[in-house]
Amino acid sequence: MSNFREDGLIRPIDLEAIDKKVYEAKKEELKARTIFNLKTDVPAGAETYSYDVITRSGSAKILAPGADDIPLVDADMERHTESIYSIAAAFRLSVQEIRQAQLARRPIETTKADTARKAIAEKENRLVWIGDEKHKIKGVVNATGIQTLAVDPNEAGTSTKWKDKTGEEIVADIRKAKNLVNKLPGHTADTLILTPDGFEELEKVFNEYTKQSVLEYIQSQKWFSRIDFTSDIAGQGTAGADCFLVFDSSPDVVEILLTMDITRHPQEYKFPNYKIPLEERTGGAIVRYPMAIVRGEGI
Repeated sequence: MSNFREDGLIRPIDLEAIDKKVYEAKKEELKARTIFNLKTDVPAGAETYSYDVITRSGSAKILAPGADDIPLVDADMERHTESIYSIAAAFRLSVQEIRQAQLARRPIETTKADTARKAIAEKENRLVWIGDEKHKIKGVVNATGIQTLAVDPNEAGTSTKWKDKTGEEIVADIRKAKNLVNKLPGHTADTLILTPDGFEELEKVFNEYTKQSVLEYIQSQKWFSRIDFTSDIAGQGTAGADCFLVFDSSPDVVEILLTMDITRHPQEYKFPNYKIPLEERTGGAIVRYPMAIVRGEGI
């Protein structure tokens, strides 16, 4: 007996209500997408994606007349192949829930669809930022080849934690990370990502001579075009230390591979419930030039 009911109780108006809720993901849910470019030109049926990772910056040279020893920049690249995975979630609607909606002459309640969409969005964000250890996927914060910066202790030499530092000491930590990116030819640090606790520490006064907060001071210096936070990177430094990220967010550094955006599949029916599956296909973070990402840790 088939698990699918083409003549079931779910009406087109109900599916429209579900689809509307599924596809109205909020900016906060898809934070990684607001920061990184989406690569969407890989077919949904692909199982893997191969790309070049720059291990160091290649260099050109001036050729003497008649010389043919042109330097090969691909000698500074390694070919990586990443698997593409499905992120899936489903929700149930009971026959009685559908009957009640029809009796009231309204579409079904879509809270469950909203919850399933949020679950997929949350998993996507975590996959981009920290990867998935079980499936051996690396994220932006732990990609092979990124730079790491152990922040200095405070003036008293007792702690590296931002809660124990002055505003000027916090700014010094961020400035060091920024400069590690900016010294790379052709790259500029444009993004600062913190944990929620780290972002809160930016409310400290910068120094005794100004009323500016640390955040206001950094913004006044125009170091970054984007300063944001995510709980996904909490505890992702060495030995579980809290950290922050400074990086060049351009597509030649990092992208999100999205081969199929969130999609609703046909409902499955087994009395007394309909099961409605949602799926997304993604390869997570594609880090092409890890050196342009700095993880500051110990905060």
